[in-house]
Amino acid sequence: MACRCKYFIKILNKCCFCFSLRTGTLLLGCIFLTWFVYLCLGSAFLMECIFPNEYQREVYGPPAAPKTTMVFSFFGIIAAAMVCIGVHNNNELLFVPFLVLTPFYILAHILAMIVYAFVWVIVILFVITILVMIYAWMVIFSYFTELHYAFDDEQPQHTTYI
Repeated sequence: MACRCKYFIKILNKCCFCFSLRTGTLLLGCIFLTWFVYLCLGSAFLMECIFPNEYQREVYGPPAAPKTTMVFSFFGIIAAAMVCIGVHNNNELLFVPFLVLTPFYILAHILAMIVYAFVWVIVILFVITILVMIYAWMVIFSYFTELHYAFDDEQPQHTTYI
């Protein structure tokens, strides 16, 4: 996956198809940032339109799915923004929240497939989403390892012979 990274197994010849690893990581960070903002605002709009004044009536709140989507999306916004900032500043530690939260997003999608009783359209969308998240995780992890070990490559190798 990593074009110039010797610390990760090369799966493709080019990272993110035709982009460098840095540009591909930045693109994925921006795409996920936009996606999570869309999900957060969309689920908030959905809850307000379908369940207006939910806290002013004696009716139990809306289903947990829109609320869970908002919470996951909020943390996704933070993680994707940190990836974009990390690429801009060449700081690999800002990639860690995305790398840690992605497996939880994948597990949440698997649980959602089970809850929705395997409706084919939802299963296909979730499988595509899971594959995109795995690909993004691999690209961001590749750039993470490249930045992490870049300092070690710049150090002169001193050999002391007696």
